[in-house]
Amino acid sequence: MDSNPINNEIKWNLVEAVLSLPRPLGITCALFSLIVLIGYLCNIEALYRPIAGGPATHPLTALSILFLGLGVNANCQNQRRSWLQRLLTMLALLIIVARLGEATSGTDLTSWITPFHSLVMLDIQAGKNNSMGVNSAIMLLLIALALGLYSVKAPKYSQFAASIAVAVPMVSFTGYTYGIEHFYGQMSLLTATTGFCLAAATLMLTADHAALRSILSPYIGGKIARLQMIAGIIIPIALGYMLVKSFVSDSVQHQSLFGLFVVIICWFVIMMVSMSSVFSEKVDFERRLNEAKLATAALSDSLTGLPNRRKFLEFGQHEVERVKRTGNDLWILMIDLDHFKKVNDTAGHDIGDRVLIAVGSLLSQSIRKVDLAGRLGGEEFAVLLADTNQEGCERVSENIRQNIALLQISGWTEFYGPITASIGCAKLSATDTLEKALRAADEALYQAKNNGRNQVSMIHT
Repeated sequence: MDSNPINNEIKWNLVEAVLSLPRPLGITCALFSLIVLIGYLCNIEALYRPIAGGPATHPLTALSILFLGLGVNANCQNQRRSWLQRLLTMLALLIIVARLGEATSGTDLTSWITPFHSLVMLDIQAGKNNSMGVNSAIMLLLIALALGLYSVKAPKYSQFAASIAVAVPMVSFTGYTYGIEHFYGQMSLLTATTGFCLAAATLMLTADHAALRSILSPYIGGKIARLQMIAGIIIPIALGYMLVKSFVSDSVQHQSLFGLFVVIICWFVIMMVSMSSVFSEKVDFERRLNEAKLATAALSDSLTGLPNRRKFLEFGQHEVERVKRTGNDLWILMIDLDHFKKVNDTAGHDIGDRVLIAVGSLLSQSIRKVDLAGRLGGEEFAVLLADTNQEGCERVSENIRQNIALLQISGWTEFYGPITASIGCAKLSATDTLEKALRAADEALYQAKNNGRNQVSMIHT
């Protein structure tokens, strides 16, 4: 049995579902980047410029997304392929850093590594927008940074970088929604979409950590956080769209300011909800932990830590139902320490408690995980052996009896000799009740005591 009560919490299905998404998202982004490159190869402009006359996805942007998408996929498979993920991330970083260096220095650093460079130049000469924008480079840099941090086991920092990366294409989406050109600049709708999916996939890698884990919690705090976040994104965007179209459509400056206001409000809500969900989950975790401890305490013997009579009977009833379904054998062992009253009367209850604790520990170590040992009260213990034949029951019972006799209890065994136990065993058949099997095990126990104690007696019900 698991001694940590919090490990018995319900499975966080939403976290598991989100953790299953990064790999398909990464592969999808990589495939879209390949389509862009095929568009350049076959001179099909619609494949790399989704909106006629709008920005195009630059070949270096497509290459970076390809490397990072494959990097996310490699990160999802196993740790032995982490070298591949790091290599792909480094290749993307080289492209991104070269582009950012080019933007800050005003020099040409990327033309020699740009595939289909002549076609890109023809587009630019024709007055078309075709370059890897700074906003695209920053987004991809943040994704690469998040992947790198995740690969070196820094999930909290990775989550932070990926969250900022998600914000960049969302600003572009706002620009496309409101028709504010300088919000998306040189980032094509295809780049914004694949970049958003790639950033989201990288963020999802950390679904079982920090703020994202709190938001995905199956408990009340997580449910409230998800509703708040959905409302905090949809409502400002919808209201902003209506207001822009209704009241400020005549002024580009007003549209830009209002669009910026909507973006800030959305991300303010997201940050506030994320922070509150973290604190809420911490408080709720403590509450659940205390409740679990109380529940465990109600079903455990405070002295030995073994399940108490209530837990033993609950587990036993569950096993009886299973035996009726499967027809497998179930054996019940009743264990009583011989002349235990003498221990308490002669050496005191402190020594008696030591004996009980030692026997409880021995029983826990003597059974399998599918079995159960419990303290029914006083010096009486019981064991349920699932899917065990008579030979196995005899072997386990005899081992327990012999090992109890070998226990060394300071303050007792060196003066008064070994502790011994009598054990009664009964087999439960598919037609029996738990009560009947317990009575049979008690009968076998009394037989063992009547026959001289310190022995095993068996009865078939």
